[in-house]
Amino acid sequence: MNKPWLLTILTISFLFLTLLKAHELRSLKPYFKGEGVIKLKSFENARQKVSREDLDILKLWESILTGRAAPLSRWMKEHYRNLGLNHLFTPSGFHLSAVLMPVLKIVGKKYHLLLLLLLGVGLCFLPGLTALKRMLLIKSHQKLLGLKLGFAVALVMDIFFGTFQSSALSFTYSFLFLGIIYSGVQGLGLIIWFFIAQILLAYFQNADISILLLIFSPILNLGFSILMPLLFILSFPLWDWQLTIGITLLKLIQAVVELFSSLTLNFPLIETNIVLLLIVIFLLTRKLTPIWILTLLFCTSLNLDRERSPGVATNEFVPQGQHLSTYYDEKHVKVKFSDGNCRLKLVRGFWWENCSPSRRGSRQKKLKIKKLSYRSSKT
Repeated sequence: MNKPWLLTILTISFLFLTLLKAHELRSLKPYFKGEGVIKLKSFENARQKVSREDLDILKLWESILTGRAAPLSRWMKEHYRNLGLNHLFTPSGFHLSAVLMPVLKIVGKKYHLLLLLLLGVGLCFLPGLTALKRMLLIKSHQKLLGLKLGFAVALVMDIFFGTFQSSALSFTYSFLFLGIIYSGVQGLGLIIWFFIAQILLAYFQNADISILLLIFSPILNLGFSILMPLLFILSFPLWDWQLTIGITLLKLIQAVVELFSSLTLNFPLIETNIVLLLIVIFLLTRKLTPIWILTLLFCTSLNLDRERSPGVATNEFVPQGQHLSTYYDEKHVKVKFSDGNCRLKLVRGFWWENCSPSRRGSRQKKLKIKKLSYRSSKT
């Protein structure tokens, strides 16, 4: 494992995400139309052949192939988002490796570069698919310059001449996850580093993360990587028997996705914040003393209400008039009576009540002063 390489990947990804977050807050880009996507006519026609309960599975199938996630229902998107599987709806290196792996095993090694170049030229005439085009660029350069140098050169070219201008966030995701893959880490270490990358992304997405992703994410990624070549083969020309087999396979893995998503939501989530990121960094650099200090300071102040408890009033007022209205706030309750007001405040888990009589208006005070002055002059 090349730790300096991995730490460099994480640092650069953090800087990219910080700049992109700042740019998003200043721009109107989220309100503009996104990049184009491919629509498969065969899937449009197949919607008339399937039942209502299978329609969502058919839309899932099309979304995995083309990245067209708009037709998916909200509850289905939530399942994949909870498990960190959003990359399935962006055709990229995961799709390319899953589909090309059987083909590259058949074709000789001397034809691999030619095959990648032909695919790259063909994709240039299709809308969208920026992550897939970037992955073909990386694979082609790696065939010529080696694993790490080809990865770095291809991404530099993508920044100046490629898809970075139109999809900077997708570029950052590719840089982060591919950088971890090409570091040489394998097995359990690869799973842990992927989880660290998901913590980094969750921090910028203002989302919580589950420790169960260490178990569920590798299982589901392996399942979809096995299923992807089959789905691709069954998609063309999508006859009835292909449609039946594809939906059956997707139903099985969708049941696993829903089970894992339910377990994840019922398990305590980890709040991603700057303290958690610092703890992860110190763990990677094997500095244990700062971890203990951060953990103790963070845990002793977590969700702590430091507000002082109000003192007990010496002259307590109890309203006797008619109740008029009640106003509720996050930590306050204001109750208005005809002869006074009461305010309830939540401090350290207890409600503290403070009541006071209604104050007289300035006009009443002026009339009272006039009456007193008239009587004094008369006497």
